[in-house]
Amino acid sequence: MKNLTIDIGNSSVKLAVFEQDTMLEMMICEQAVLAQIDVLVKKYGIKKSILSSVAIENKDITEYLRSTTDFIELTADTPLPLKLEYETPNTLGLDRIAAAVGAMSMKPAADLLVIDAGTCNTYDFVSADGVFKGGNITPGVEMRLKAMHAFTGRLPEVPTADCAQLLGTSTQTALQCGAFWGVVYEIDGFIKALKLLYPKISVFLTGGYAFYFEKRIKNRIFAVSNLVPIGLNKILIYNDSL
Repeated sequence: MKNLTIDIGNSSVKLAVFEQDTMLEMMICEQAVLAQIDVLVKKYGIKKSILSSVAIENKDITEYLRSTTDFIELTADTPLPLKLEYETPNTLGLDRIAAAVGAMSMKPAADLLVIDAGTCNTYDFVSADGVFKGGNITPGVEMRLKAMHAFTGRLPEVPTADCAQLLGTSTQTALQCGAFWGVVYEIDGFIKALKLLYPKISVFLTGGYAFYFEKRIKNRIFAVSNLVPIGLNKILIYNDSL
């Protein structure tokens, strides 16, 4: 039986087809397009589907999936293979939930720090007994660069860069290296602080900018680019078992 997961993020859309735990195909788009979803549904004979969106409502897509598949739209009320101890579960990013479930499936019965480096950076802690305890949200590297331009009079807007040098030698590289290394040291700082509390914690890094930071982080991490689709598939399988 084939499952389709749809992860609509702030800057891209990931469509993934699974057969049990095996990913058969991944498609990354700039926006959710019903025609592309229809191609995958027909190509693989999709029976079950799940959608997670941090952006706008997708009425046409949800109506299509409800009419053609056994469909779940992920919300805070969807049954999950973890417990949420979050004061405002209705405002908790669905991608954060899915990434946490994905990390749990890969490292069960372990304390976990799940880091998603994207438009924003999120840091989420899941305890070894499967409880989502909470986390933090900070500006992503691109957002930092845009903010420094938007909130100053003369600083230019510059593209993101993987900085080899620690210090910039021009205004452009000073902005790029400041944003880049700021995120690196932020990630290492959160890992170090949580390791003092949970010495055996396992760290997962995912998100669109994960490849920028993976090789710069001093601590041992598991870099998994498709952690959210993996988690969505696990949520779909979990609900099918209820």
